[in-house]
Amino acid sequence: MNLILTNFHGFWALLGIPAVILIHFLQRRAKVETVSTLFLLKQTQRESTSGRRFDRLVNSVPLWLQILAVLLATWLLLQPRYVKAKSTQRIAIVLDSSASMRVFKDKLPETIQREIPRLQGNAANIEVWLMESDPSKAKIYQGNSTEDLLTALADWSPSAGATEPTNTLRVARSLVGSEGAVSYITDSPLANHAPYNSSTIAIGEPTDNCGFTGVTFESDGPNVIWKAIVRNYSSTEQTCTWKLETATGASSSREITLKAESLTTLQGAFPKDHTRCRLVLSADAFDLDDTLPMVVPSPKPLFVTSTLPKETVFLSDRMLASFPNLKPAPEFAAADLIVTSTETTPTTQHLMVFPQDKASSRPYLTGNIVATKHPLTEGLNWQTLLVRESYSIPHAADDEVLLWQGNRALIYLRTHPNSRKKALIFNFDISRSNGMKQPALAVLMLRYCELLQREKVAPETRLTETGEPLQITHHTGADAAPLVQNIITLAGESLEAREIPTSRNDLSAPEQPGFFILSQGDQALLTSATYFADTREADFSDCATEESPASSMASAVDHHTRDDHLWRIWVCMILAAVFGAWWFTKSGRKESLPETAR
Repeated sequence: MNLILTNFHGFWALLGIPAVILIHFLQRRAKVETVSTLFLLKQTQRESTSGRRFDRLVNSVPLWLQILAVLLATWLLLQPRYVKAKSTQRIAIVLDSSASMRVFKDKLPETIQREIPRLQGNAANIEVWLMESDPSKAKIYQGNSTEDLLTALADWSPSAGATEPTNTLRVARSLVGSEGAVSYITDSPLANHAPYNSSTIAIGEPTDNCGFTGVTFESDGPNVIWKAIVRNYSSTEQTCTWKLETATGASSSREITLKAESLTTLQGAFPKDHTRCRLVLSADAFDLDDTLPMVVPSPKPLFVTSTLPKETVFLSDRMLASFPNLKPAPEFAAADLIVTSTETTPTTQHLMVFPQDKASSRPYLTGNIVATKHPLTEGLNWQTLLVRESYSIPHAADDEVLLWQGNRALIYLRTHPNSRKKALIFNFDISRSNGMKQPALAVLMLRYCELLQREKVAPETRLTETGEPLQITHHTGADAAPLVQNIITLAGESLEAREIPTSRNDLSAPEQPGFFILSQGDQALLTSATYFADTREADFSDCATEESPASSMASAVDHHTRDDHLWRIWVCMILAAVFGAWWFTKSGRKESLPETAR
């Protein structure tokens, strides 16, 4: 049975032993007795004639009894406790999920092996939870084996952005209870102490790193030009090499030198006859930003046609010329959006309605202009809009009015109850107003087109950041095919495919740089290249080593140990030792005197 000494102040009681010995070094002054003969002097105890001073140590029973009393008193003051055989300490270790932790992952096994015995304290057994600071991640390990924990840790690959650990620490504290231990392991010291009585261990150190931060594309005739930014996060000048890889080969490596904490731009033509390529930097401690996968972006097009009369057909022409990703429909049936002046019911296609009033000049409307709180009108100023009176298209109760002037609905949004197609209706003659000079009206029209684009189920190609939430429009319903996310290689070969139920709304890009295709049935909805672009996690200048222990709790000691049930015996032995020392001292004095002198 393990023994725990919980009161270190008891060690001061051991100073009583030197004190007892010092006292026994001192001798009493001899008493002068007048006797008639000297033969009795042979039986007297040799005593000092000069009084109390250091002399030889006399071995005696009182000496050893007094030392025994001091030792027993010390034992009681130490308050010994015995570890309960079935006691279990619950331990929750929370690992920082941020991508920067992958640089210091090799330090984790040693740190955890050193931390668990400290957190175990006086308990005989342990139950351990190993968790990530990202609350959306599943726990890494739960059990009572340190070896199994380290095995599970070997498969852990942190790749998230900066994560606030408070929520996970709260969950960890609820798992272990008030008497359990919670430890947070990160790479940078926290500005404030970790909440929920958690200890904190920072295992990082400043590390040099160069990496890609982003890429843009430009068209140059038949060519697509990429421009990639490389950043040096270090405080010293760094030299690295880069190359462009395709499915059929790679370019020769080129060397670049970056000054301390500087940026540089690389550019080149996207390889023809290839749909995928990637830029690769020479390897360093942080690998996530050393590769930059690329595909040529191709947004979902919105096909537009117009039935406007010649007087107002310029409205649709300006939209096609100014708004991105709008294309003229090859035929009327293929149009996603119809710009019209007569239809108001969006049955099979979306509408943008600009009614016309054939009447001559009418007076301007009066009354306050009030915009409804809506994503399409957020932040827009309509106070300079001048609208003339004209015939009004009545709005239904289900229509969303976006703009009022007095009691008149100037602009409203109508959604068909079955097809869910939309109609943006301008309830005034725009050609007899100053609407074409209003930036707010142009922004509203652009936002409406972008909304229709997002809601369109169609293929698109774009770049995504690692772990980025994905908003993908897809078919829903009982008969809809499941979504399939297929991670592919540079050559297009499948690495991993998984089905995603259509009911899920938490889609996200992979956490590692690379390529993937998100499809439904036979249709590829999203073709993407994923790259790491979190500059906060790529900067290791603030990393350091530090330990901040949690406050200890006496309740945990009481829970895992029991007090000394023999303390009454020790008290009795102390009293017996003190009485015995007094008894032997008294009797010794009497025996040392001659019988005639007693």
